Amino acid sequence: MKLLYYLPAIGDPDLGIKEAILLHNLNYIYKNIMQPFSLLINFYTHSESIKAAVRGLGFIEQFYISERKGVLTELFLRNSDNIHVSEFDYVLFVLDDVKIVELDLPKMIDIKTKHGLEILSPRILKSTHSYMNNGRSLTIHNFLEIYLILMTPKDFNRFCSIHTIENKWMWGVDLLFGYYKITAGVIHNYSASHELPSKTLSNPKLVAEACNLSNRYLQERTVYKNFREIMASCSAVSATIDPI
Repeated sequence: MKLLYYLPAIGDPDLGIKEAILLHNLNYIYKNIMQPFSLLINFYTHSESIKAAVRGLGFIEQFYISERKGVLTELFLRNSDNIHVSEFDYVLFVLDDVKIVELDLPKMIDIKTKHGLEILSPRILKSTHSYMNNGRSLTIHNFLEIYLILMTPKDFNRFCSIHTIENKWMWGVDLLFGYYKITAGVIHNYSASHELPSKTLSNPKLVAEACNLSNRYLQERTVYKNFREIMASCSAVSATIDPI
């Protein structure tokens, strides 16, 4: 199995905490799969400390680095190293403040394959919405918050294709997996934790900007005008099934 750990954005604030989370996750995955894997990082804050720490890990094969100012999609959609994603079997796309609690990657791959899921997430502790952590077994989703998701390169390309650079915080797109007919699910047997509160949500100006960008995205690319219309049209979770 060739695995790429994909970090879409990392930087200040709390960069020291995020570095500790990243190193925890990398070591956890290595102990779980017991084979080397590769790492791609999109930095929006320069950090020699993170680079040195990663280079000191003997199990990281390829280490792809991109540095530019920006927010989420402004970083990962513009990364020319995305061309290398096709060289891997699986992509683990993980936000910089999400810490693995309990994960069995080979079993998650088996579940993803068996149920034909394009995107699979573990249960997320301290998620914004309860549907990411209050289910049981395997839940199939129309809405799915992005914290830590398992994909193939084909799935990754499709995931990128539904995002735009302009809607940089990705708001609203997490409500559209059902709309886009992307099969997404949460396996509640495994978990990760959202460790840091959103700085965007605590800033009224950023909230207003993110909402405006999201509404523009929805109006230009979908039949919806805002979040409320999507949520009125379907439920977050469409099914619960036995993953075994």
